[in-house]
Amino acid sequence: MATYGSFIVSEMIEFFLPAKINLFLLICGKRADNYHEIITRMVMISCFDRLHLQMESHTAEESSSAITLQLKGRVIDGDPGSNLIVRAAQMVLNRYALKSIPRISIMLEKNIPVGAGLGGGSSDAAGTLFAVNRLLGSQLSLSELSEMASELGSDVPFFLGNSHALCWGRGEKIIPLSPMEPKIIVLWNPGFSLSTGLVYQSLHASESEELTESAAISKIEGLLREDECVNDLESVAFNLHPILFTVKESLYEFGAKKAMLSGSGPTLFGIYSDRAQAEKASRHLQEKFGGWSDVFETLEVSPLF
Repeated sequence: MATYGSFIVSEMIEFFLPAKINLFLLICGKRADNYHEIITRMVMISCFDRLHLQMESHTAEESSSAITLQLKGRVIDGDPGSNLIVRAAQMVLNRYALKSIPRISIMLEKNIPVGAGLGGGSSDAAGTLFAVNRLLGSQLSLSELSEMASELGSDVPFFLGNSHALCWGRGEKIIPLSPMEPKIIVLWNPGFSLSTGLVYQSLHASESEELTESAAISKIEGLLREDECVNDLESVAFNLHPILFTVKESLYEFGAKKAMLSGSGPTLFGIYSDRAQAEKASRHLQEKFGGWSDVFETLEVSPLF
């Protein structure tokens, strides 16, 4: 243990950070601020990135606070210095008045496909907020972390809460749900990313006011009552990449109870009741369509808690 100012901190911490799937995603219109008003139901799944953080002290005379990021596994494009993980770590450090300035070394083992509609980048950012705060003694509340998370991205606050939740607005307004009964999930990813911005830009959504809480809850209750499995972004993604529609049909042919695009894609998922059948489907998808596929489960609790 080491001391920074009045805060007692751990020197090392590690978390497994989960992907998510959208069990439904409804686009209610485009708002005046150019964001889309959405309603979605999300659940975390057992596809994880691994985040390792280590902290050392150095004096203000040596240099300003230094955050270094080492990436392993899947390739992430862009400047590591502008990665959401670095931004998240710096946001937390900025909230602490530290007499000694910490140097934080971060290692991310990237297993969740990038630009895939699985929320991997958002999960990494949320996990970093949580982990750096834990290293510094957990002086910031979960509510404060969630406010910071919403500045980083619409999906980021979800990963600081329950493993199963309803989200609306831009996605940052959250209604926690009880843990789901575990479900077997087959993921298939084509091996290319699909820009969320491009998908939304290609969506011809009518203008919309921001939903009130009562209006959102009314729509949500209808979707839950009918156990809807719909993603309003599918038509755009399928038009951009027709193979996605073909793979969705193949998931049903191999026994999926439900199959759908996750988020803005391009990852598809199928829900199965039998693991052997799910593994058979996963093998078939890779053999016939290439890309990447594997079998996972929904999570009853977040690995952060």
